[in-house]
Amino acid sequence: MAYVTWQLTRRDWETQPSQEGSKRSTLITIKKEGVSPALIVQSRAFSKQDAVRLGDGITDPSSLRFDWLAITTYVRSDAPVCFLLNRIDVMERMKRDPMGPLYWVDPPRYIDPQFKDRWDQIGPV
Repeated sequence: MAYVTWQLTRRDWETQPSQEGSKRSTLITIKKEGVSPALIVQSRAFSKQDAVRLGDGITDPSSLRFDWLAITTYVRSDAPVCFLLNRIDVMERMKRDPMGPLYWVDPPRYIDPQFKDRWDQIGPV
């Protein structure tokens, strides 16, 4: 979450932990002059390339708790890599766990040059 917050503040976004989550939430509320309304970013960080758990009951983009998903890989290295997907991107790439109700986005579905470090594209979807 620190890496994502740092990248966003470098681009003039105001960041704060979202009030929508629990104590251990990885949701960040971001605001920027000229951008309305405030956006929610879900930050997930991994030491390698891992699948991202989205939760259950996801039926359409509005059922996601975020506007953007920031997946940071290799966070313990000197060169973390971040992939940024908006709600539509996530809905197109998520899959349901065949053994249960959870939804996931696997690395082959998010590791794509079009999503890598697209910080300047963050905005309303």
